[in-house]
Amino acid sequence: MKWITHQSVALMAAFSAGFPLAGIAAAWAGSVVPDMLDQRAASRACFKQRKFNQVHRRSSHWFGWWLALWAWALTGQLGPLPDALVGGFGFGALTHVFLDMCTSHGVPLLPFGKKRFSLKICSTGSFGEYAILIMCVLVFWIAKRPELLHFHVPLY
Repeated sequence: MKWITHQSVALMAAFSAGFPLAGIAAAWAGSVVPDMLDQRAASRACFKQRKFNQVHRRSSHWFGWWLALWAWALTGQLGPLPDALVGGFGFGALTHVFLDMCTSHGVPLLPFGKKRFSLKICSTGSFGEYAILIMCVLVFWIAKRPELLHFHVPLY
């Protein structure tokens, strides 16, 4: 998925879930970190694009790291602001992994394994990616405005 999709979905999801402003900002930042880690790893190679293709969506895209980070913040041991920042960051990275799981390439089942999991709904940059983005916008908008789901049908 493209960064705009990752950042938009993380931002809306964190807002809809009621994260504090610091957590929303951290989710927005965390939503692109898995790809940034892969880019950083590839930046030290002679053939950067080839190396990026080798390392992309490997252990940085394993949900377990980000779930553990988010869960650690949920324990409340860090304090209000650090909890919001660490939790939002982990949550944003989790949204990244979930969205990449929707693509045909998928994400790893284990952090250093070869097996992958994919819902095969779309490919990056396709109409399907933008359809997922639009659906997420609608779901999160309705989540913040549940009265939109209440219909009054007059019975005559």
